[in-house]
Amino acid sequence: MTATPSPVEWRVGTVRQIRIEAPGVRTYTFSFESPVHHSSGQHYEIRLTASDGYQAARLYSAATPASGESNMLQLTIGLMPYGEVSPYLFNHVTVGSQLEIRGPLGRYFVWSSAQLEPIFLIGGGTGVIPLRSIWTEHMMTRTWSQMLLLYAVRSYQDVIYKYDLIPRRSGMRTDVILTFTDQPPLAWKGYDRRIDGEMVMDILERFRLMPSCYVCGPTPMVEAVTQLLVQAGVPSETIKAERFGPTGGAI
Repeated sequence: MTATPSPVEWRVGTVRQIRIEAPGVRTYTFSFESPVHHSSGQHYEIRLTASDGYQAARLYSAATPASGESNMLQLTIGLMPYGEVSPYLFNHVTVGSQLEIRGPLGRYFVWSSAQLEPIFLIGGGTGVIPLRSIWTEHMMTRTWSQMLLLYAVRSYQDVIYKYDLIPRRSGMRTDVILTFTDQPPLAWKGYDRRIDGEMVMDILERFRLMPSCYVCGPTPMVEAVTQLLVQAGVPSETIKAERFGPTGGAI
């Protein structure tokens, strides 16, 4: 059996599949020579090295739930036009490309099925990526703890993981709440605005007990939502927040 490398050790991952999730968002599936182990909500770091020795690295959340003995890893990556890493990935990386990756990293923004308290997940834009990892593990383990996901996104076209969050055969899931902040679909009857106090209170009332909260998205959105949760009576020590993607432009 091949030993699992240290999380801080760089190793080579080979791209096996690239899937388009939404405009400017792709999921890259990598394979490794040894198993990949992470908790839901953790992230990995990709490093690029130029011919002159210059290096650039960027952190990306795991798109899949807690891993077991698999040698595969999925990272969902949003294109940052003026970034150093994602433009290279989008323009030059293809199936068969090899990249340096290390991880998993981060123990703060994680969830496991051993947690029995209800959970309120709130994501904006690409901030839904680590939350989807948590949400998927919750479904797979069939835990009895209540979990709801609120996802703020500009339009239906921009929804990441449509095949999971909005399954075509059964319609909207009862544990996933979407709010479209720019262009809601025709005949949409759900939320159609940025997350506000009324929306937060409405969803909190669906919980049997006060939930612990995970908030992920651009900095302005995360700060605003965190404040709304505290104003709604959620203890600040039960709120975990993670900034994701650009620091400007609220969802």
